[in-house]
Amino acid sequence: MIKKTRLWRFIEIVPGAIAWLFLILPIIFSFVSPFTVAIFVLLFDFYWLIRAFYMAWYLMLSYRRMKKALRTNYKEKIDGFVSSDGIKSDNLYQAIMFATFREEIETLRPSVLSVIESDWENKRKIIVLAGEERDHDRLARVANELREEFANEISDFLVFEHPDGIAGEVRGKGAGAAWAGKRFREYVLSRGIDDVNVIVTIADADTRFNPQFFNCVAYQFLKEEDRHHRTYQPIPLYSNNIWHAPTISRLTAWGSSFWQMIEASRPWRLINFATHCYSLKMIHEMGYWSVDVVNEDSRQFWNAYYAFSGNHKAIPIYLPVYLDAVLADDFITTLKNQYLQKRRWAYGVEHLPFIVTQAIKHKEIPFKDRFLKIWRLMEGTISWSTASFYLMFVGWLPTIFSENFRHTVLAHNFPAFSRIILSAAWIAMIISVYVSLSFLPKKPKGFRTIKYLEMIADWIVTPVSAVVFGSIPALESQTRLMLGKYLTFWVTPKITKKNE
Repeated sequence: MIKKTRLWRFIEIVPGAIAWLFLILPIIFSFVSPFTVAIFVLLFDFYWLIRAFYMAWYLMLSYRRMKKALRTNYKEKIDGFVSSDGIKSDNLYQAIMFATFREEIETLRPSVLSVIESDWENKRKIIVLAGEERDHDRLARVANELREEFANEISDFLVFEHPDGIAGEVRGKGAGAAWAGKRFREYVLSRGIDDVNVIVTIADADTRFNPQFFNCVAYQFLKEEDRHHRTYQPIPLYSNNIWHAPTISRLTAWGSSFWQMIEASRPWRLINFATHCYSLKMIHEMGYWSVDVVNEDSRQFWNAYYAFSGNHKAIPIYLPVYLDAVLADDFITTLKNQYLQKRRWAYGVEHLPFIVTQAIKHKEIPFKDRFLKIWRLMEGTISWSTASFYLMFVGWLPTIFSENFRHTVLAHNFPAFSRIILSAAWIAMIISVYVSLSFLPKKPKGFRTIKYLEMIADWIVTPVSAVVFGSIPALESQTRLMLGKYLTFWVTPKITKKNE
């Protein structure tokens, strides 16, 4: 576990302090200089209008690339493929590590089945369940059922149980993955397999794979000259149970998927998220997964970036992987779980002290690269927690708090100006609606055609969803880090539904 210095603690305070400063200052200036606040908000609205079209462009760019990838026969591309340094596709193994805690057979079986049915030679597939000692009985029962059904169809089916209570560890996915990763490498070497020939995909228990996924990853892996310093990042679509999810869950699910699509077309910003792949050699050389953080996926990117002196980047894979949207037994629990999931994701701000202190240490990495990565992280973090408040509420503060301002020309025209600017952003929203319908799974039996209209209408409540399930959980995460009230790992409980 990393020792927290005064500098570390100071950096923990910075994001939350800036976010609250950005939210409090408009209230103060609404009394002191309401005209300034109004002008600033109009400029801010205009900036977000430009940004909405900018994001829509990259969303459509990824959309076209995904459609092309879905039409591509990667089996033809990979069969007999030899890399520039002589590595043959026939020598590659694909290991799929499912991190699982309290997931039942109904969740894991479809995910394992998607691996079995994928178009990669079964004798070169290895499935790994990375479970927890404190979940021993369930893990043993589910693993035995899956092993009995599938073990004879693939190279091997392994189960590793992470011991509970190891000092310095956070109870979470990272610690379990690190334990399983070390045990898995021992197993690989014992079979006489070179770790340079093993691609590891780490996935949540509800992850289902496109049949061409592993061919695509292997193809991209062998194409890369510096393949052992690269992460291969697919695009997650939270659509497994999208027909059954309520409006807020659907909106949040599509929003998360679309953000990853946008980032995929901006690879200079892309970092690890949820399901991702890398060679076993790389995992070993970078020290496996961090065991003392809540969000191990994004930390894995930064671990690799500094372990290899900046020689690391994420390569976008434009084939999707399919996961569950948040869905519980009742509506209120679903909303609660959705909020907690977004809060955990937003807690990725926990990495900032590590990123900054390592940037200071690794002077061999160009300063511009280190600076831009920190700047993008800070800008994204503060925008996440504050932008929705500015778009929805801040513009009204001068009118509410300043009687003199209410009688000015700007005050009378401000609502119209703001409405025109933000209304134009709905053009970009139409693109989101189109993409969401394009990637919608087949309508299950029992759903009427009018359900499509409901899914289109969902987007009307986007501004409210952005505040309640975007800015507020992000602000809470940053505030908790600022106050030293640290979060622990929380597994999002989900109900798996079939879309057939």
